[in-house]
Amino acid sequence: MGAQPAPVSPPLSRGSEIEYRAFARPFEGGGAVLCLIATCYYGTPGYTIFFQGEPGTNEYELLETVPEGIEPQLVTYYLGSWISGQRLADPPTHVAITDASGTYRVKVEHWS
Repeated sequence: MGAQPAPVSPPLSRGSEIEYRAFARPFEGGGAVLCLIATCYYGTPGYTIFFQGEPGTNEYELLETVPEGIEPQLVTYYLGSWISGQRLADPPTHVAITDASGTYRVKVEHWS
């Protein structure tokens, strides 16, 4: 039995007209949960978009999984989201999100 190939990491999203939003959702007792949202479209269905990031860095990547096989040419819209899962004592005011087109500085809005 030979060595297993290293897993291939998903590529950065190449979605069209990607738009980002970031929110800090406060809770009673202080702190807030960080929420990231991305919307875009592709010229074919079957994609998945999702965020990946290192905790505490405020830097994230929007990645995609590409459909396999023959796909119809049908413009399809997508939403990817991420939530910190833990309350942050001091949520960031901005985050950096990277996709295949570059890195964007996104203001963290207050959830209301």
